[in-house]
Amino acid sequence: MENAIALLVFGCVFLLVIGLSTVLRARPAGRRLAHLSSGFAAPTEERPSLVRSSGSGLVGVFHRIGERYQESNDIGRLRTRLVQAGYQNPAAPAIYYGIRFTLALALPVLALPLPVIWGLPFSYQIALLCGLAGVGYVAPSILVDRKASVRMRAIERTLPDALDLMVVCVEDGFGVNQSLARVAEEFATKSPILSKEFGLVVHETRAGKSTNEALRALSSRTGVSDISSLVALLVQTERFGTSVANTLRVHAEAMRVRRMQRAEERAQKATLKLILPSTLIFSALLVSFLLPGLY
Repeated sequence: MENAIALLVFGCVFLLVIGLSTVLRARPAGRRLAHLSSGFAAPTEERPSLVRSSGSGLVGVFHRIGERYQESNDIGRLRTRLVQAGYQNPAAPAIYYGIRFTLALALPVLALPLPVIWGLPFSYQIALLCGLAGVGYVAPSILVDRKASVRMRAIERTLPDALDLMVVCVEDGFGVNQSLARVAEEFATKSPILSKEFGLVVHETRAGKSTNEALRALSSRTGVSDISSLVALLVQTERFGTSVANTLRVHAEAMRVRRMQRAEERAQKATLKLILPSTLIFSALLVSFLLPGLY
């Protein structure tokens, strides 16, 4: 039985290496085209993401695997989650499924030859390998949700300050699009995420999309409740012809109050979260002080 498993592992690793070498092999025509187009290409970002390009490399492997095994019924909801996490490339869902499928297979295969695995009973080996496969399948989803939540908190933290600047711009005679462009320019260093999202709204309106559609797309991309309420207020303001500056000022004050309330809520939760670590620490100290006296 052990010899059969060892041969199976060797065959899987051999086929994996052959497949990766075939996919990652550089094509002469592709290298020449890339060299010719490098002189005319636009400047790239300072920190390129793995999902920016899905044609070659390891990301290309994930993309090809994900195209075969992705679930078509869940593409829309998954794309929304990825966009809220900052992955806006159209190939991101396929790459996501490719990473999940690859990790679910690679982790058990890589852990199987370890001596620790061979020392366990066969039932424990199966349970451990299944657990590793489950970890590899679930870990990308957890990381995506974690990044989306961090991104949302960053937007919520800087949005009231951005609205204050928008109020100043609107009172000086700027329109909504011009105010968003100015905020995107001024917040490029303080909040790159919010600056990028406002910049996308400006680019979409310049490309021909209406302001209401661009603002609704902003609400869908971020998933932040404060931005959703802001978009609803701006749409209603434009529809009924009320003052944009007053609306933004009132909404900025309300968001600042909510930000203070969220901070106070986290401060109150911190006391409860410290109860268990404090109990464990004092219990360990008590045992370390009393144990020498028992002997």
